[in-house]
Amino acid sequence: MGGLTHKLLQRRSEDAQEVHDTLQRIALYVLQREQIFDDSVLRDARIAALAPQVAALVMIAEWLAYVEWEGYASARHMKFDSVLAQLSAALQLPLLAEQLQQAVNVQQFEALRPVLLQALLAHVERHVAMFP
Repeated sequence: MGGLTHKLLQRRSEDAQEVHDTLQRIALYVLQREQIFDDSVLRDARIAALAPQVAALVMIAEWLAYVEWEGYASARHMKFDSVLAQLSAALQLPLLAEQLQQAVNVQQFEALRPVLLQALLAHVERHVAMFP
């Protein structure tokens, strides 16, 4: 494992948007490889059944994509508790989860976004062998 993910990580950038795009590609590849589609009734259960490190990436990456589509205010109501739980447990970043929970407006979120992206990228790097 880790083939495509490893290749994507080799092109590492400090630019937040490029990091976001890399994480989205990795999450999308996981979903494609596992044949987890948007129209599946069991989609969330299938994501949760992945290895915890992989499920954390997919869940948080999907939430970040939702932030881009619908805005941070809406995203705070879309699986936000699950994202916070993943940050605390799988990524072992309870302080970041707490800061994100306290970020009530988009400006506060945007200040945390680069930290969140870099933490998620470091998580993938630590567990690269678990990713396709």
